[in-house]
Amino acid sequence: MAQVYRKLLSERVARLCGTNTQIPMAALNFTFQKSSQMLELHFSVQHLGKHFDKDSSFPNPANEDVHLNNVTTEVRSGKKWAKVSLDKLKLIQTVLDRKPLSLIDVNTSDNTTMVVEFSSPNIAKPFHAGHLRSTIIGNFLSNLNEFLGNRVLRLNYLGDWGTQFGYLALGVRLKGLSPEDVHKNPIKCLYDAYVHAYEAAKAEPKLHATAMEIFSRMEHGTVDNLEQWQHYRAYTVKELEELYRRLGVRFTCYEWESQYGVNKIANLLESMQTRGILTDQTDGRKVVQLEHRTIPIVKSDGTGMYLLRDIAALMDRHARYSFQKCLYVVENGQSDHFNSLNEIAHLLDLAYAPGIEHIKFGRIHGMSTRRGKVVFLKDILHEAQQLVQEKQRESPNTKTNPADNPDVCDILGTSAVIINDLKQRRMKDYDFDWAKILRMEGDSGIKLQYTHCRLASLLRAQSSAEEILNIDCDAGALLEPEALEMVCQLANFQPICYQAQEAAEACILVSYLFRLCKSINQALKALPVKQEDDRNKRQQRILLFSKSKLVLHTGMELLGLRPLEEM
Repeated sequence: MAQVYRKLLSERVARLCGTNTQIPMAALNFTFQKSSQMLELHFSVQHLGKHFDKDSSFPNPANEDVHLNNVTTEVRSGKKWAKVSLDKLKLIQTVLDRKPLSLIDVNTSDNTTMVVEFSSPNIAKPFHAGHLRSTIIGNFLSNLNEFLGNRVLRLNYLGDWGTQFGYLALGVRLKGLSPEDVHKNPIKCLYDAYVHAYEAAKAEPKLHATAMEIFSRMEHGTVDNLEQWQHYRAYTVKELEELYRRLGVRFTCYEWESQYGVNKIANLLESMQTRGILTDQTDGRKVVQLEHRTIPIVKSDGTGMYLLRDIAALMDRHARYSFQKCLYVVENGQSDHFNSLNEIAHLLDLAYAPGIEHIKFGRIHGMSTRRGKVVFLKDILHEAQQLVQEKQRESPNTKTNPADNPDVCDILGTSAVIINDLKQRRMKDYDFDWAKILRMEGDSGIKLQYTHCRLASLLRAQSSAEEILNIDCDAGALLEPEALEMVCQLANFQPICYQAQEAAEACILVSYLFRLCKSINQALKALPVKQEDDRNKRQQRILLFSKSKLVLHTGMELLGLRPLEEM
């Protein structure tokens, strides 16, 4: 859709100015002016290049389709904007073209290989609600970059290493748990074992030394129960995968901190020593001197610290994937850690160091069930499912018995939780409020699902998928204001995707989908299909609503939702 206008506009500017100007897709904004009934394309003049004369117009060469008419400029908020009037029929035909949305005008040579590390909880602990933001933001960024033509490696780097896991092994020993005991209810059993050992160490400090000793032996490969450790990891992944399924999340691979124990990173330490980056301390620690601080990376007992494992993991991933970018989707409290990682990567002269990016986000406050318990994420999703069932029973618009459709209620509840998060600015802390999350009216995940279901119901009743494919666009039958507004909203989908990619902000796409839903619902009222006597108009409206459903469906999937056909 929008790529057609980007190409035409860039070609016109090049002919006019004699320069090869490529206007960014993210700069385009299609607008319907109700007062003049005009369709316009707006973008910042800065993208036209310094040779562009603000009084120039876009000439239409002979025998060329008139997509673009005259251009004018105006100043808004202290910036100059170009405003191009568009041919209505050409825009409608372009928007309702049958090409799939994924055929976005990108130069394949510009495509990027990126690793996106997200979610990354610790094993043997229930998936806490605090991991929610990393999981769904990382999933969105992965979906979006794949959609825009990049190669994305979705990596879940699970925490299975460190002193805390010495406590876990100690707790299993103190409680006398057998493999059979653990297998019955693995996550709860292992978490309880960790808490038991941690509390016991408070009363008996020597147990802390025991836990540290157990982990040190694990890291050096001398502990005799590493095979059991593999079982703990497998139990955790099995439970996590069910949560990820509900959240619409998938991964390319699972990796582990334990892949980078001291025995496996000897070459890295040697390289850092040779370069003079690493300094030995009298107490046995190894530290790195950065610009404004000294960072320890090996403890006095010889065990590696988290930062050292991250450096080793970064280098190993590049050797395997040859990425240009490596994104870490981790809350903003870890900024110092990733600043250190970035600085060390530059000290090591890693060519890909500029591609390291920490995607920060704020925290959720007050996330609990209605009973006020501090909870794990599966409790939140179960609560959302139950609340949606209650609301569905009360709603006169519900077509089926909610009790008969627990999966539908689960999808609605999960959609509400996801959109409540993704509609926030990424760096913003926010308060978790059940009343706002699950409202049926207003801007919510349930509103997106409801609008999608309305479109699905209309199209099922009026036309088959095959019939829609055979409808030829007659733009002259779609000149009502509501139709033109929808056409502009649909044309903006691809620019919005690029804007969201540049800012790494899901809320840009979420806000767009809310605007699209508003236009769809207004058009559904003003442009009836079943009641329209003119067959051609009826078909053209079906074509318009079909494209709207495709765009809404695609946008929802990019956000990690599972679009419903009926609710």
